[in-house]
Amino acid sequence: MDRRAVIILSLATLLFHAWPMWRYLSAFDHEPVTFAVFSPLAPEDNGPPHMAEEFISNDPGLAMVHVGSICEMADGSLVASWYGGTREGTRDTAIYFAVRAPGESMSWSRPRVIVNRGSASKELHRFVKKVGNSIIFTDSEDRLWLIYVTITVGGWSGSSLNVKISHDGGTTWTGSQRLTLSPFLNVSELVRNNPLPMKGGGFIIPIYHECAGKFPEILWIWGGQRDQRITFRKTRMAGGRSFIQPSVVACGSGVARAFYRSCSGDRVVAMATTGDTGATWSEPQNLELPNPDSALNVLLLSEGRILLAFNDSKQTRNNLRLAISHDGGATWGRVAEIENSPGQEFSYPYLIRSLDGRIHLVYTWRRKRIKHVVFNETWINAQIEKASK
Repeated sequence: MDRRAVIILSLATLLFHAWPMWRYLSAFDHEPVTFAVFSPLAPEDNGPPHMAEEFISNDPGLAMVHVGSICEMADGSLVASWYGGTREGTRDTAIYFAVRAPGESMSWSRPRVIVNRGSASKELHRFVKKVGNSIIFTDSEDRLWLIYVTITVGGWSGSSLNVKISHDGGTTWTGSQRLTLSPFLNVSELVRNNPLPMKGGGFIIPIYHECAGKFPEILWIWGGQRDQRITFRKTRMAGGRSFIQPSVVACGSGVARAFYRSCSGDRVVAMATTGDTGATWSEPQNLELPNPDSALNVLLLSEGRILLAFNDSKQTRNNLRLAISHDGGATWGRVAEIENSPGQEFSYPYLIRSLDGRIHLVYTWRRKRIKHVVFNETWINAQIEKASK
């Protein structure tokens, strides 16, 4: 190759990486301060024990659905997102959206597609082979955020993260924006668990990396107002190569605990702690809770208790159980079994607490439906009492 060709190729390579590098470096304008902790001191719902179950879509429709998330709007409406298609990783996968209006008698709306590979390709101005995991959440101005995965080449290791925002409860959405989390390639970033809001705006979102090793990470994201661009960056957590899909709960203004899905041969849940609002994390410590290389989710309850939804096995996802910790995650007691059916799958739980004090759990039910379970802390306390007998 002659000198001129080398110079041309070098310049082309520099230009190719210039825009991602600028976006990456420009994301370091913000420094996090503290978590916005909204933990109630006592249960809001002090009524009798209550637990109800329903499917977000009564018609299975799709051959496969997976990875649900849920959040609450200011008016008490619930919204959920998940992806579905012929099977995981096919080109016909799409991200679905449904709404449940406030009220005991209300039901979930008919699901509709809000992202597919065609719409994502058009909005991102790049080829998209398929879409995957998503999370949906609200901010202090009642805007809906959707962060979702696209894949251009290969499998999950070739993924990127993207964001869309709705200002009208999910009726319409902004175009997708790709999150440039690395100046080189910018691949293998995935999302799974709940965001944590920061005081003054912005979110800390647990994400993970799956290319040339598996690593837990944190996405820091700000902005989203009509006149303000979104800014973002990522940092890596401790525990690389052994743990992914962290689920994080804030226990104070700067203190949080992360609970990990295991990728190692130990097949147990692990926990790490931060005391500086997620800037640094302790090395993960194994807990006496099994994990079959599957997602888990945690939620802060009243009196500082932590609720965990997980697969209580080292081998299978055929059960879904709740456990509770009274000491910041060091020790756990099993309190309720939500599902148990040999040969089936119940996985990828996602927990939130609504303004009325009730706890909402969504999860993948047999890869056929997304199931929604709602209960109050009185019901949890009754399960604790039952388990202690």
